[in-house]
Formats: sequence, C-alpha cells, structure tokens
Amino acid sequence: MPSISADGLNVGSRLRAARLAKGLLIDDVAQRVGVSKSFISRFERDVVQASVATLLRVCDAIGIKPAELFAPPSTNFVRAGEGTPISLGGERMREYLIGGPGNEHMMALLSVIEPGGGSGPEAYTLKAASDMVHVQTGRLEICVGEETYLLQAGDTLTFPPSIPHTWRNPSEGETCTALWVIVPPPA
Repeated sequence: MPSISADGLNVGSRLRAARLAKGLLIDDVAQRVGVSKSFISRFERDVVQASVATLLRVCDAIGIKPAELFAPPSTNFVRAGEGTPISLGGERMREYLIGGPGNEHMMALLSVIEPGGGSGPEAYTLKAASDMVHVQTGRLEICVGEETYLLQAGDTLTFPPSIPHTWRNPSEGETCTALWVIVPPPA
C-alpha cells in the first residue's frame, strides 16, 4: 500500500530517484542510515513509512534536503483542505504541504495528528534555521532537548530544530491539528 494517496507525492519513489541520480546503492544508504537493505527497498517502493528521524537520516545519507522531495508548485495559493498530501514519517498522522512546494524561504506543513500519534519515539534534528509550530486544535506535547512543552489550541512554540526533539498528541480522544513553518539555514 503506498505511503500516500496516488494524487499526492510518493516520497519513496522520489528518494529512489535521488539515490540513483547520486549513484548510490541501496546497501550504501542502508549502512549510512543504520537500517536493513530490505527496509530501504520497501520504503523506496512506498510500501512502508519511516519515522521522521529515519526519513531525515535517509535524506542526509543521499545528500538531499527533505524539501527536495516535493515537486515545484503550480501555484502558491492553497485552499482549505487542498494541501498536497505528503509523508515525512511519524505515526498515526497525516501531513499536507500548504506553503507551496519548492519555496526556498520556508516550508509550511499542516499536521493532523490522531490521539497517541506523533513523530515517533526517536528524537531528530533538522538542518534548518528555525522551526515554529502553532496548534490549531487539540494538544501537542513537544520535547526539545531536556524541556517538555504542552501546547494547546492557540499556542505557538518556536525553537532551534538543531536541538533533538520529538512531538506527540497526548490526548486519548482528540485529534490535534498543527501548522509547522520550517525556515532553512542561510545559503
């Protein structure tokens, strides 16, 4: 089963194309990331999803930025409910690119996180200048380094994404929607 819908982006096949363009073998990437060759193969075929941390390590092993996985925009205007479905990993969640793909100044995502869902148990970092999250509905627990923040609807947190972090919806029955804005490092 593909990791996202047919009308969205197939991250795995885009990673495979990037890996082949760089002349890397599945074994090379698997060793650099610390996962099995079969996992990379299934991930590239969009059969399985990875945690956010694993996806970022795969991008790093291939030598690409996560934003490179997304096609250039046909427009920068995105109507409510019409964001491009993407899969950056994580558990029990859906994500949508809403800021227009290919934007070199920022990446804006809308996350719909089911109860208990989130980035996964492994902390990750981003090679970016800043990360901002604004909770629209529900609650979101974010651990940044040694600090834990519980955000509620209307709350916003900005933090350096170079600090290891995880996040999850701690609710047992309420879905969380959150807007993420990631600013890449200066060129």
